Amino acid sequence: MTKNVFINDLPQLMKRLIAGQVVLTSKVLDRFAGMTIAWGFFGNMWNQLYFTAAVRPSRHTFSVLHLTHSFTVNFFDEGYEKELHYFGSISGYQENKFTNDSLHIDLPLLSHFTAPIVEAKYVVECKVRDTHPINAYQIQSQTDTLKFYPQNNDYHIMIYGKIEEMVKRV
Repeated sequence: MTKNVFINDLPQLMKRLIAGQVVLTSKVLDRFAGMTIAWGFFGNMWNQLYFTAAVRPSRHTFSVLHLTHSFTVNFFDEGYEKELHYFGSISGYQENKFTNDSLHIDLPLLSHFTAPIVEAKYVVECKVRDTHPINAYQIQSQTDTLKFYPQNNDYHIMIYGKIEEMVKRV
């Protein structure tokens, strides 16, 4: 997919992200990790396209990202609600989510992507270029934001990924 086609499709991608129709994936050795996400940003940094994801450090996918420094963002059409719920609610520490036959790794795309999913409509490959933790001090007085953090203060880390490659399936 060309950069211009990608930019033209950004409103559609943002709608899917806001609707929670996105799975962020990565892999370490031969084990894949993935989680449903609904928070993130597309942007231009250093004159290059970026995707920034909000990931809690307690998540298994975060520990994999910390080791691999790359991730794939998989955007889905309607009809995958059950799979998206599963990937958002089950911990990868407890089980390998890709062994239950709900979503499948696209093996032919593995030469260019870290962990692409066959069923995804859009697949975006990113290399981690920077990370920043959410500053707890800044949000302590913001009740609209603070409600997203339980007592254990599991604040998100913002993962800045330079977009390396993109695929749109028809």
